[in-house]
Amino acid sequence: MPWILIPLVPLFIIFVFLRRYFLDTSRDIKRLESTTRSPVFSHLSSSLQGLWTIRAFKAEQRFQELFDAHQDLHSEAWFLFLTTSRWFAVRLDAICAIFVVVVAFSCVLLAQTLDAGQVGLALSYAITLMGMFQWGVRQSAEVENLMISVERVMEYTELEKEAAWESSKRPPPEWPTEGVIAFENVSFTYTLDGPLVLRHLSVLIKSKEKVHV
Repeated sequence: MPWILIPLVPLFIIFVFLRRYFLDTSRDIKRLESTTRSPVFSHLSSSLQGLWTIRAFKAEQRFQELFDAHQDLHSEAWFLFLTTSRWFAVRLDAICAIFVVVVAFSCVLLAQTLDAGQVGLALSYAITLMGMFQWGVRQSAEVENLMISVERVMEYTELEKEAAWESSKRPPPEWPTEGVIAFENVSFTYTLDGPLVLRHLSVLIKSKEKVHV
């Protein structure tokens, strides 16, 4: 039945437009989900490594509340990603159902020229074709969303690198002559735009002194 190929052209155009419309939103949501997932694992890892310190200072409740806040934020982004994926799947199912209905009514209109075997074969191929077509569109959209992980890896490779372990300005051979460590007005932050962890720290540790923080 070559007439079935006629509705495939607008159907293909609708699929491409719907996929592009879906990806414009799902990519941003996937980025948001990946960004909110990292604090959950980092907080869990740091909590397990410092479990004895947390128990010593009786900070279990504070760390649990902080973990719940991270988990809630990630769950919001993940649920939003699932709802957008389901929105896309429902639209694809509706379009496929419309195509099968069109094929069925076409068989009714061409009943004088078709026998029962041809009608059954046309409907069977229409359902199979729509299933494979829908699966291909979904998988292509899923690949596009999963490429966000590659995008994040590429962003990490473009971060500003730290200084080398060895400097061209070498200290004199007799250095150090005495074990003195001096900090003069030192401030420290983990990131360029992050909050200061140390603020204007000045410390002088003399030779053979033992200092505990």
